[in-house]
Amino acid sequence: MTLKDYYAIIQVRADADPVVITAAYRALAAKYHPDRNPSPEATRMMQELNEAYEVLSDERAREAYDRKRRLEAHFNGNRAAELSPASSSLGDLAARERLERALRRIREIQERALEQIRQVQERSNIQVRDIQERAAQQINEVRERAAQQILEIQQRALEQIRAIQETL
Repeated sequence: MTLKDYYAIIQVRADADPVVITAAYRALAAKYHPDRNPSPEATRMMQELNEAYEVLSDERAREAYDRKRRLEAHFNGNRAAELSPASSSLGDLAARERLERALRRIREIQERALEQIRQVQERSNIQVRDIQERAAQQINEVRERAAQQILEIQQRALEQIRAIQETL
């Protein structure tokens, strides 16, 4: 039985980094997703993409697949397949450059998003500190008012006790 060429299905080289595999899978999944492409060919392609990505995105499964692939190539006498990456439409330079540009844009977007998150966190930390300071001031004001009221109550109580003692 011949193994499916998952690298060709996802259109990446056999030595592709996991990030490249994921980016290629997402691009093809967007193209062949049944919500965007109702053709039966798209449905079949989407199933193959999912199957290939399931194996290639899992490090252990990918290693096992690569071993089987090398063994099959060896037993079929195809030494070139053992040594060279799978041929693919992304193998051409222009497509690879587009993918690298897309990956750079993704990284830039991620970096900007992280910076925005840091800024929001810093602003929220400042707001929390301000709220804590105001709360502490309000607590002190309440304590002072309560202490003042207690003193007033104690003074009235003393006055009433003195008045009662004087009547005795």
